[in-house]
Amino acid sequence: MAANLTTTSQVDDAVGVFYDRILARAVPEYIYERFGQERQIPKGRSDTIKWRRYTALSAATTPLAEGITPPGSQLAKTDLTAKVSQYGDYVHVTDWVDLTVEDPVLTETAVLENEQLMLTRDTLCRNIMVACASNTNASNGSNGQSPTEIAQTDVDNVVIALLGGNAKPITKVVTAGSGQGTAPIPGAFMGLCHTDLLTSLEACVKFKYVHEYPQQNAAMVAEWGSTGHVRWLYSSNGDRTLGTPDSYKNIIVGQESYGIVSIAGSQITSIVKGFNAGDKSDPLNQRTTMGWKMTYVARILNDAFMHKLTSTNKAGS
Repeated sequence: MAANLTTTSQVDDAVGVFYDRILARAVPEYIYERFGQERQIPKGRSDTIKWRRYTALSAATTPLAEGITPPGSQLAKTDLTAKVSQYGDYVHVTDWVDLTVEDPVLTETAVLENEQLMLTRDTLCRNIMVACASNTNASNGSNGQSPTEIAQTDVDNVVIALLGGNAKPITKVVTAGSGQGTAPIPGAFMGLCHTDLLTSLEACVKFKYVHEYPQQNAAMVAEWGSTGHVRWLYSSNGDRTLGTPDSYKNIIVGQESYGIVSIAGSQITSIVKGFNAGDKSDPLNQRTTMGWKMTYVARILNDAFMHKLTSTNKAGS
């Protein structure tokens, strides 16, 4: 062995670390806005929108008497309103960060803020939807909790309630194809749930995975599968109330059950003030800000077209 062996104890590497790249962030699926009616209030008109629904006329089952004019029917209507609010946030970055950090910090900030904006919209919409007045507590599962985990009978009961309220399914029938192991998928309402509950859904007797659909292009982003007349989308941003056990509000929607509103021209605005923005409070151009702002409100339009299925999970924890 050489007597004067030079090792990294005598000469170590100058930098010490090889910096690879920025890692991907864990972000949820944004599922709650997907099936809402999108509306805009014209700029300068108001911050409040009004929807109007006329009450259906009853069946006219009384025969007409000869020569006698019947009394006729009177129209009735229901008005629903929602007031738009403003939301936003921003990030301060110094010029020293811009000068000395290897990362494209300003570019990364823009991506972070877009994710923040989408999470804000998804959460605001979710919070409105879980206030739905039509509610069923799952009671046909086997975990011994109250409510239980989701069972097929619970899903079927919600479908019957929606159809009884004349709700219309979101999707049409997906006809059977030639793929091995595939089967037709009926017209369906859309279920929105937390990722914790996927095992409960899989235990439902009518459950079909997305890969069992006869047409793979019929599946939506974040769709896990179907339980008869409900197709399920999942998100880690799904409603969950921590407790012993945790409880979940799963929303099942039909057509025209809720609306999403903004003011035209101010739906989403990106605001960047650079280092040379002329801000008198920053005479040495040491700071920049990047931010976003939006106008937004979500509103349930018909509780009969939307249903909340409250449950625990399969393990009851």
